[in-house]
Amino acid sequence: GCAEGYARDATEIQNIQIADGDICRGLPIPIYMVFPRLFTCPTLETTNFKVEFEVNVVVLLHDDHLITENFPLKLCRM
Repeated sequence: GCAEGYARDATEIQNIQIADGDICRGLPIPIYMVFPRLFTCPTLETTNFKVEFEVNVVVLLHDDHLITENFPLKLCRM
């Protein structure tokens, strides 16, 4: 939060391409991603600020139709 309300700053930590071309229908595509240690931290929420992460999945179809969905993540240090 700040005097004017809330500010949100989004940055791209990592961008990976999972598949390309004509993918077989019904074929599961597992997604494994290792977060860079220097650019991530555990999820943190206090009264004044919070640090959260999310994965944005973008699917671009052959006819340039774009499908996007965001998935929130809770990162824990173990």
